[in-house]
Amino acid sequence: MIRKVSTLLYIVVLMIIIMGTASCNDPRTYDHYESVSLRGWLRNDTLTFDIPRQWEGNYQLALGIRATQSYPYRSISMIMERKVINYRHRKKHETTYHDTINCEIVTDKGMLAGQDGISNTEIRQRISSFHLNRNDSLHITIHHIMSRDAVPGISDIGIQLRKR
Repeated sequence: MIRKVSTLLYIVVLMIIIMGTASCNDPRTYDHYESVSLRGWLRNDTLTFDIPRQWEGNYQLALGIRATQSYPYRSISMIMERKVINYRHRKKHETTYHDTINCEIVTDKGMLAGQDGISNTEIRQRISSFHLNRNDSLHITIHHIMSRDAVPGISDIGIQLRKR
């Protein structure tokens, strides 16, 4: 009887260790999408992402785009403003970075780039790698700079932050 209990206890402990190590390997610290109207993402519709305070370390920022077959262009151009906000000596300091992003949506063959399916796709594009100090947070805004005021076919725009 004692042998069965100790074997069962050993198996339970082993499973907890395996699940614990497998669940801690995800380097994502932030992963969020904002929806855009499929009828058209308006130029003045600025998407905002507020990333909470992070631990000190090196990070990689990526942009995610979900698009449908109704997207009328081959690529999309956007402006991303990234503010790194930190508090040093009880004073708020902000450093602002601007990135112009051009992302291919439709390939030369007329197919949706990225992955997912035939009628929609998800494209992930690396933006930058940078260092954050402890308790730094980020405020990110994104808007498109296409010639049309309303760009149809984009359903979601997302931000992913990974610790490297």
